[in-house]
Amino acid sequence: MKKNFMIFCLLFSLISFSQNEQIVTMHAVLIEGDLKAFEEVETMYMQKVAQKATERGDISAWNFLKALQFDSLNDESNFNYLFVQGNSSIEKTLDPKNSWWNLASEVLSLDEQKRVEELRSKFTWKKDVKVMYTIDTGIWLVDSLDDYQNTFIQFNFAKPKNSELFIKENKELWQPFFEEIASDINLISWGVGTKIHPTGEEWSNVMTWDMFKSLTDLFKFRLGENIVWPVEKSNMSEINPEGFSTVAVWQWITGAASN
Repeated sequence: MKKNFMIFCLLFSLISFSQNEQIVTMHAVLIEGDLKAFEEVETMYMQKVAQKATERGDISAWNFLKALQFDSLNDESNFNYLFVQGNSSIEKTLDPKNSWWNLASEVLSLDEQKRVEELRSKFTWKKDVKVMYTIDTGIWLVDSLDDYQNTFIQFNFAKPKNSELFIKENKELWQPFFEEIASDINLISWGVGTKIHPTGEEWSNVMTWDMFKSLTDLFKFRLGENIVWPVEKSNMSEINPEGFSTVAVWQWITGAASN
């Protein structure tokens, strides 16, 4: 379980602790300018720093994802990258060591630090938002980070009438269902989490995710190809009558987790 949860948070998400203690912070950002420069910073340099942080036990895992876009335009209103960070407890999440990027001067050479500064001059962080969830349950069907290459994940956000019943049905009905059909639909991860922060009328309070080996697999899932849904056993139309308020698709780019 420990290895699988870290891989979730490498994904997820991204541990042999109780899953109820796992905290995931999702940090969505809008980057403008030279996106290739931004991706080089994160994949070539910050990944090394995050890896060091996981090996030290400061964080459980870190992931870098890119929003799915069907054209080359950068929509000024949409976040285009996502960081997903995992911690083993709320104490770890609030610990100053959680700010792992402060290790950059220890991990990167002077030449690498100079290169990062040069690259960062080419793009701008326009806006960002952070949300925090505790993971209630999940399925992780990969063995290493290499298995995440070219994979896609969708996050589904909702504000059900009763969050406890939402989590309960996902555990008792949908988790066994997805475990049974996972290999048939190339599902490599699924799960559900409860929002910790922020909360309020304008925020969803639960989240689920579905992760697949390819974008084709994900869209076939959306279309329900070769899937017989157990709708007769579900009370979700009463528990969550409004459905998911937002469904966002991301491509996994890179990540870090302890061995």
